[in-house]
Amino acid sequence: MIALVGGDVVALMVFAAIGRGSHGEAAGLAAIGEVAQTAAPFLIGWLVTSPWLGAFRPEATAAPAKMLRTTALAWCAAVVAGSLLRALFIGRFSPPSFYIVTFIAALVILGGWRGLFALWEARRDSR
Repeated sequence: MIALVGGDVVALMVFAAIGRGSHGEAAGLAAIGEVAQTAAPFLIGWLVTSPWLGAFRPEATAAPAKMLRTTALAWCAAVVAGSLLRALFIGRFSPPSFYIVTFIAALVILGGWRGLFALWEARRDSR
């Protein structure tokens, strides 16, 4: 589970770095603190909501299809929580397009990572 949580953190940091880079903001290793600050509301949202929705249960993480379904469900809750936290952090809500892009792009990155993890787990368990 530690590897899965660590990978989730990295995936959401990658998402934040890509987003920052697409807006011309610092996003490299030298800006890791700024990237972490950008990712923080969504990381918190994910780490608080996803365990409640089964995103780390062995039965959900052992098969890629189950992992992707569980990840998508948990991300729905996490993006709402993260969006509310972000609005509190920056003092305003962003345009709806921000939340749509955030939902889709982060889900692709997070789901991609988690799907690979589940595939690796399934192969490891079949030996």
